Amino acid sequence: MGKMVRLFTCLLSIFFIFFASVPVSYASFEKNPLQFELTELKFATSQDGSHYATGYMRWGNVSPYELLDLSGKLDLYNNKGEKINIDSDVDYFSSPVMHPGDNELGITELLTFDLVPSVTKASDLTGAYLKPTYTYTLGKKAEPRPYIYTKMTAYEFTDTHYIAHMILVNRGEATAEKFIYSGVEAIDYRQDGLFYPENSHPVINESFRLEPGQFARTSFKIPINYLKTKYTDLYQVRADIRFKYKATAPYQESALNVTANNQKLVNQTFTENDITYVSLRELVEALDGTIQWDDPTQTATIIRGPSTVTIPVGSNKFLRDGIEFTASANAKLYNNTILVVPLRDVAELLNCDIYFDHKWGQKSIIVIPVPLHT
Repeated sequence: MGKMVRLFTCLLSIFFIFFASVPVSYASFEKNPLQFELTELKFATSQDGSHYATGYMRWGNVSPYELLDLSGKLDLYNNKGEKINIDSDVDYFSSPVMHPGDNELGITELLTFDLVPSVTKASDLTGAYLKPTYTYTLGKKAEPRPYIYTKMTAYEFTDTHYIAHMILVNRGEATAEKFIYSGVEAIDYRQDGLFYPENSHPVINESFRLEPGQFARTSFKIPINYLKTKYTDLYQVRADIRFKYKATAPYQESALNVTANNQKLVNQTFTENDITYVSLRELVEALDGTIQWDDPTQTATIIRGPSTVTIPVGSNKFLRDGIEFTASANAKLYNNTILVVPLRDVAELLNCDIYFDHKWGQKSIIVIPVPLHT
């Protein structure tokens, strides 16, 4: 039988993803507060000869409203608009309340559909799509808020301390400020926690401030002797920080917000056919790289640290250090003057981490360069 994706765990993580249609008003949110995406749909046959389809789904509440008494089901339709899955109890979902921003858009899980007997081969799934049907009561509208995402990027040991290097990213819609730091929690592979309390930190303090799309790097120390009171293998230890903060304006209000290395990209930043384009020069300058333009060959060459990336106009074949990569779209001239490129592909070639967030009708993309010395 098909296994339904795990629903409604109320995670505030978001996204790696863009959707084909973007709500443009609160009225459309009231009609379609949930958005779903099904990718990598494949045809398979079970041992008893029946057929089924598997795919990876992301979904979430992208509206600014609470959804009360939510219940619904998911069906698979072919390109003729015919339902092709067999009804099953596991294809239903429900939740008494789903808060604004609660979603699993950043979580990819396997979804399986048992197929009707008329579907007998892989080509029968060509153009198939996911169709959700659900009912709910619209709850209260929430205010924009910050979401501070933390991630440990590296760790090291001295004779006396375990040092965790962290990154903090504001993936929300409001500015976070007036941070109150309380300490570091160490967790090993068994998920056993050990809290090391502190009342001050040189970065995470009352004057620290992160606007939407901004990030900061910092480090935290835990005495090795303190860790040894609980753990025997310190190489299995990971750390996270504990803090509180307050929200304030400014808020993100535009439909598309792109921030690279803490700088907003504003020139020729747009989405076309689900691909986000940016000005190559503006992106490279924000990442502290250099760009050279060869007019006879209509080719841009970017240098950032030890890497060289070559991008020809009108092609999706980009080179990094002589190795060819196929991008999701061509580089092209905007108004025949400004070179625009698919953001994700070029940012990855320039050794950057990328965070995609989508909710409340807004798409937010945060590009964070990996430090050149690492």
